[in-house]
Amino acid sequence: MAKTVTFISGKGGSGKSTVLVGIANELAYAGKRVLIVDTDTGANCLDVITGVGEGAVFHWGDIFSGNCEIADAIYPSRQIENLYVLPAPKEYDKRYHTGILKDLLRLLSVYFDFILIDAPAGLGDNLTLALEPANEAVLVANDDNFSLKVGKRAAQKAMMMEKSTTLVINAFRTFAVQTGLLPSVDDAMDITELGLLGIVPFEANLNFNASQGIPYIRGTRATEAFERIAKRLQGEKVDLPEQWY
Repeated sequence: MAKTVTFISGKGGSGKSTVLVGIANELAYAGKRVLIVDTDTGANCLDVITGVGEGAVFHWGDIFSGNCEIADAIYPSRQIENLYVLPAPKEYDKRYHTGILKDLLRLLSVYFDFILIDAPAGLGDNLTLALEPANEAVLVANDDNFSLKVGKRAAQKAMMMEKSTTLVINAFRTFAVQTGLLPSVDDAMDITELGLLGIVPFEANLNFNASQGIPYIRGTRATEAFERIAKRLQGEKVDLPEQWY
């Protein structure tokens, strides 16, 4: 049965989708079968980030509407073996009631090692839909007070739904933290009241490359962080680099 993790954020612009895909890529490189599920209706962009591209015709809404079979809506990445994507509908429909996606992913969990769900930013109806199938949740927040504080609200919703929730700090800028311009790692954990799953350092080209569908490049500081987080999700104990303490 797959381990199912929902990635959440309190606001847009945190880099949540890029972080999720980076972690999914590293899990796939480790030989795990990974399914990414997009629940961000209207803003769905994972087909671009994962390299599926315009080949994605169906989405999970089509499965429930009877427009296609389940397998027809699951697309392999063109860039990385073992990685698959289940796209979101273009628009939210009230027929997508709570429980419907949970039942579908329970059926699919026997075919994958990990299912990573990309929740919409904020606290709307789709957040409940995205959290319900999960074993646990990961809050992705930037290293600034606003992102952390609004992210805490999304994390509180996850914990109200009894989802064990951890924190990934994205776009971490060591110099700004050391000079007191941004919260420290300990401050971020205090603000969100969450344990730390990982830190992804700021990398100027990361989000741009993802938005343009540029193939995933390993060996950067950010992708090395994704690899460490992927190992932790597999149960390995991996220390943070010393310079980030």
